[in-house]
Amino acid sequence: MKFSKDIKIFAFYTFIFIIGCILMPKTYVWGYNDRNCWVSWCNYIHHFGIQNIYKLKVDYPPLIHYFLWLLAKILGSSENIFMNIYKLKYMVLLIEIISIFFLYKILELKKIKYAHLLPLFILFNIAFWYDNALFGQVDGVYTAFAFISLSFAILKKPSLSLVFFVFCVNFKLQGIIFLPIIAIVLFNEIKRYNISKIALTVLPTIILQFLIMFPFIFVGDFKLALNSFSESMGRYPMVSMGAYNIWSLIFDSPQVMNDNMGIFHFSYNSFGLIAFFGLSGLVLLPFAFKSLGFFDKTLKLEFNFENMLLVCVLIILFFTYFNTQMHARYSHPIILFAGTLAILRKDYIRFLLVSLAVFLNMEGASKILKGNIADFKTIWFQPWFVSLVFLVIIVLYFYDFVVLMVKSTKKLRSPN
Repeated sequence: MKFSKDIKIFAFYTFIFIIGCILMPKTYVWGYNDRNCWVSWCNYIHHFGIQNIYKLKVDYPPLIHYFLWLLAKILGSSENIFMNIYKLKYMVLLIEIISIFFLYKILELKKIKYAHLLPLFILFNIAFWYDNALFGQVDGVYTAFAFISLSFAILKKPSLSLVFFVFCVNFKLQGIIFLPIIAIVLFNEIKRYNISKIALTVLPTIILQFLIMFPFIFVGDFKLALNSFSESMGRYPMVSMGAYNIWSLIFDSPQVMNDNMGIFHFSYNSFGLIAFFGLSGLVLLPFAFKSLGFFDKTLKLEFNFENMLLVCVLIILFFTYFNTQMHARYSHPIILFAGTLAILRKDYIRFLLVSLAVFLNMEGASKILKGNIADFKTIWFQPWFVSLVFLVIIVLYFYDFVVLMVKSTKKLRSPN
């Protein structure tokens, strides 16, 4: 009976996927450089094989090239690749729909009413669609893999969690920001394992990573493939690449300022990294202590979905708000994570603010719906205004974190 219900829900989401593909804009109205990369890489893979792609000195990790290889197989010719490269959007949407279906399964597991309909609150959100459907980007893929990896970690399925995390970082290196929290949750589970069980848990991950890298190892391009994980870092050393973050409150035009500049012998890039790592460490530390068994008598934290999603939301916000070189689309992962948290806590105000901020930033930076590149005059799309909205969001979620810490700390009773 339950299996039959899952089939019906799966068919329901499949129908949404088909409608989404039909309604998806069949062009790239923004990001011509990226579009040209998709075309040239896909065409090169079509003619010379995926194993030789790093001879082009590409700076994307391997997994996206497997997507392009599959697309090349489907399209079949250079002309079709050029004319139909937009169909990469369908593949991204498919992975995003899978993450939404996975969310449904989580809600059903927690016996939440209308579990099959509540994820539509995220799916039918223009901030969720913007990155792929309009902007033509692929951030939804590594976001989905990170979300599924974290979920399996919380569900105490470490092998599956590690497998999906490998998919995540092999698609985009930005997924590495989820490593600390996933590692903390996993360690809380596997610390009870013996050595042989740990080896069996990690083995599928090692095999998967080897299989992903094998084509490039086979032709002697392993080092080039490995370098792709880091070569894009620092490629555009600007204070901002379109993200309306703290730098939009400090500078009028952060997008034209080199982030190697700075004050007090620290670059702006260094200030951003210090803030990101410092604040991320602050929210991760209590859970790290709990996982390591420190302060067991005074720290009553649970590794549940609500707490872990709250930490992830804060880490994503810290990453995009304080670091330099941030694109507007780097905030895309927060939609899925904050949306899931909103559904679980039945607290939608914060998520509405998140959706508003992400949409205003994406549209303000790209102006796709506006239809021209002239600057917005309205206050809603001004970088400083959107930055303030993001700041309010950070304060609200950090307040939630402080409340969680207060509730989770057992007060020691003084002796009578």
